[in-house]
Amino acid sequence: MDKVLILGINGFIGRHFQNYIVEKNLISDFSFTGVDKTEPDKFTGIKYKKIDLLDYSSFQELILEESPDYIINLTGTFNSENFELMEDINVGISRSIFKILLKKGVRIKNILLIGSAAEYGLNNNLPINEYEPLNPINPYGFSKSMQTLYALFYFNNFGINVNIARTFNLVGKDISTSLSIGSFANQIKKAQNGDTIYVGNLNTKRDFLNVEDAISAFWKILINEKKGEIYNVCSGRSYFIKDILNFLIEKSKKKLNVSVKKEYIKTSDTMDSYGDNAKLRKDTGWREENNIFTALKEMLE
Repeated sequence: MDKVLILGINGFIGRHFQNYIVEKNLISDFSFTGVDKTEPDKFTGIKYKKIDLLDYSSFQELILEESPDYIINLTGTFNSENFELMEDINVGISRSIFKILLKKGVRIKNILLIGSAAEYGLNNNLPINEYEPLNPINPYGFSKSMQTLYALFYFNNFGINVNIARTFNLVGKDISTSLSIGSFANQIKKAQNGDTIYVGNLNTKRDFLNVEDAISAFWKILINEKKGEIYNVCSGRSYFIKDILNFLIEKSKKKLNVSVKKEYIKTSDTMDSYGDNAKLRKDTGWREENNIFTALKEMLE
């Protein structure tokens, strides 16, 4: 039975991934070990280990002990205020995987890393496909671009199998409140009738995907026969941020005011961005099955 090591099992995506494993009964064919620095929220039957992945020696011991066939790295941070920490998490953990595998001669079937549409940055060629040049405009996108370069370097030069799921904007329950949609939902849940919701630029458009569909894509990419590939994980269409906010307010059945805060508006921002998922669909057979509005309603629960 193949072993799958999931890093960041207790994060937003990790918690939904646990549900996916249970619902699809993947435990009958694979052995899963989840890793995080915090305790799991609930018991799902998945083996769990608590370690700090930034501790290289502990991380190396984990990989040698588990000897996984597959590794999924779901760790990541959006905190742009501390770029050194962001680099350590978004780049350093993936880099450590490659270094440990190469140094210790550990053979692996595949590694899945989570990239970001932020790597494309300012790009007016819509829809954006995987062959567009990277042009990140913020520290988060830059850090994810660095992860991509490491992945391709170790694949091309040392034959370490890896794929990148270049993910656009995900929506779903328990999404981080540091993201605009998560902030909207959090403010709305706490608000009383007549309260004010504070927002940034609502006139931009983004590609949103239900997190459940993203996880389905991640799994298909992981076990896909093609290695060294980058796949856009996206819906292939964009929505106005203001329409998403209006939907959330409508479903809350509250009468709320909306106020734009200047400090929430980014100095450089892309007005419209959506991806091309044709390569993902062709190579893996993935299809979008869940609309984002179901996920948005769940975010208010």
